[in-house]
Formats: sequence, C-alpha cells, structure tokens
Amino acid sequence: MRNAIRSEMLRSVSGLSVLPVYLVAVLMPAFVLFSDGSRLDLTGADSAAATTRLLEPLAWSVISAAFVGAYAVTREYYYDSMERTLTGVGFRRAFWGKLVAGTAISVALTVCVSVVWTAGVSVFLLQDGLALALTESAWSTYAGALAGAVLGALIGGAIGWITRNYYATAILVLVFPMVVEFGLLRTAPEVAKFSPGLAIAALGVPGYQDRLLEFLPAVGVGLAWTVGVVAIAWVGGHRRTG
Repeated sequence: MRNAIRSEMLRSVSGLSVLPVYLVAVLMPAFVLFSDGSRLDLTGADSAAATTRLLEPLAWSVISAAFVGAYAVTREYYYDSMERTLTGVGFRRAFWGKLVAGTAISVALTVCVSVVWTAGVSVFLLQDGLALALTESAWSTYAGALAGAVLGALIGGAIGWITRNYYATAILVLVFPMVVEFGLLRTAPEVAKFSPGLAIAALGVPGYQDRLLEFLPAVGVGLAWTVGVVAIAWVGGHRRTG
C-alpha cells in the first residue's frame, strides 16, 4: 500500500497537466473573496476583525481540494490508463492509494495557498493602516480549511471513481458548488447549508452570516457526506472489478 500511495503522490505532482489543478487551488479563495465584495470594505474594522474577514475565503479550500482529489482518479480515465493500473496493483490498492495521495497533496497545497494568501492579506491590510492579527478566530479558519481539504479530497476522489469521467467530475466538484451551492446560499440558505461543499466550508467559518451550520453540526454533516460518497464509490468499484 505504501508503494501505491508513493506512486500516486509522484503522479499528482508530475507533468504540465497538473498546473490547471494547482491554479484552481490558488484562485478559489480569490473567487470567494470577490464574489462577496463586502469583505473588502474594512471601514470601522480593527486589525483582528479585518484579518479574520479576509482569511475567511480559505475555508472554501474544500472545493479546490475536491478537484485535486478527483484528478488523481480522473486523469487515468482520461488517458485510458486505469485498466493497466488496476491490473498491476488491484482495485483495493488503487482505490485507497489514490484517495490517500489526493488527500495528502490537497493538504499540502492548502497549506501553501494559506501561506501565500496570508502574505497577500498582510500587504492589503497595511494599505488600510492595519496589521495582520492572527487571533483564535484566524487560526480556527486555518484549521477548518485543512480539515475541509481532507474531507473535500476524499469526496472528490470518490466522485472520480463513481463517474469515471474527467468532465463529469469537474462539473460535480467545481461547477456545482461554485454555481448551485453559492446560488442557494443567497436564495435558500436553509437548504444550502446542508450541501456538501458549504457544510464542510462551515468548519472554517461556522455560522457564517447566520447562513452556514455551526461547527459541530457541520462536522456531522460533512462526515456523513464523505463516508456516504466514499462508500458508494467503494461498493460500485468492487462490483465493476470483482
């Protein structure tokens, strides 16, 4: 299993084809920030409040993590190499190897993006005469983003195994949360907060604007979505390869 995980991690960071995946991870917090321009209005906010507000978009790293986790699976279906992989290592090792590797890469990428984003926030705050203030709320956002990256990568990888199609998976892990979930957040938050992307994002911004779940319910809903989707992928994959 270790060799399978190591091999998948090497695949995840090799080749020019992975660059769009990393670009999504970098652009996701920017998309969230500018989709709600109110975060940029720091009038009357002190350094602590302003820092927390500008770090909140990191909580949506779950979306980019899902894309990263899915890519470990869908790239092989895209290049018609999955059958060769399954023949060589078997479904069990391929399944868990890709999920674990995708999760590890997603966490590492989330850490890197968080560092770069924090540096950008620090510069932005200076322009408003404020300073970066990493309070308990800020660290909670970081922790929630990392937890979200884990769950998001597992869900993304599982969806990749279920659809076995790059484009269908991209629609489910990127377009659905960015269009449907964000749309519902504005029009029907009582429904949106139970969707997978927003429930997991709530780990970093619990109770956000009274529209997302609080932390403990978010943990329960996020784990339920993750376990459910991974179980469906595992059972379906076994049936196809068994």
